[in-house]
Amino acid sequence: MNISLWKWLDDMKKILVSLLALALMASFAPSVAEAADDWKFAVTPYVWGAGINGTTTVGRHKADVDVSFNDILDNLDFAGMLNLQARKGRFGLYTDVTYLGVSNTTPVTGPSGVKLLDASTSIDTWIVDFGASWEAASWAGSGEGRRSFVELIAGGRYWNFDTEIEADSPFFAGGRSVQKTADWVDPIIGARCAVDLTPKLQFIGRGDVGGFDLGSASKLTWSASAILGWHFSPLVSGWAGWKYLSVEREDDKENSIDLAFSGPVVGVAFTF
Repeated sequence: MNISLWKWLDDMKKILVSLLALALMASFAPSVAEAADDWKFAVTPYVWGAGINGTTTVGRHKADVDVSFNDILDNLDFAGMLNLQARKGRFGLYTDVTYLGVSNTTPVTGPSGVKLLDASTSIDTWIVDFGASWEAASWAGSGEGRRSFVELIAGGRYWNFDTEIEADSPFFAGGRSVQKTADWVDPIIGARCAVDLTPKLQFIGRGDVGGFDLGSASKLTWSASAILGWHFSPLVSGWAGWKYLSVEREDDKENSIDLAFSGPVVGVAFTF
């Protein structure tokens, strides 16, 4: 089997994984009306095809990162996502775990356009959102046993970046490599809404902002998502949409991160 066929099979495998995950995301919104005295839970593994754009600086080495959505299948090493929610009446708890492993190689050229070296950037990222929600308003939804609602959220966002920059050039033997690991927690506040469009179709919108340069936190982090869901039953829902997440942080003059993650999300949620 030739190399191109292997690559085609590998790309198809990644596409099929994403399509099979098109059941995985209803935990972005509860789909069953909750009795005030009962806890309700939602478990949602999902796929986020996030491209990455921005810059990362490790020591005196600065690398531009530009992995577009069209390049995701070629540059995404591994990704895993899981969303968990618990609700009782108007109160809720949530956590959302994302892992992204992305690598990218870009040429560095001199003033005359001659390539000086190839710079390879590898970024392993853990992003863990956690917090609580409070339902500020709700009204009867059009689906059986469902409600439309607006809720306020407050919590934190844990980041862990493991960045490695490697330079391979004919001007020095063995290449050069530099690595930096950074982790911190950003406080975040935001809001989320769920609105029934039809008895089966629902829209979920979410936005938050945080960091605020408090202590070791980011200067700024913010995210926004827009999701459409289809309720197959009161317990199972399939979801698809788009998510954007940005972070800007500088822990000293020689180490900084300014990155934006964006791309489609697909998944299925199971509520009980």
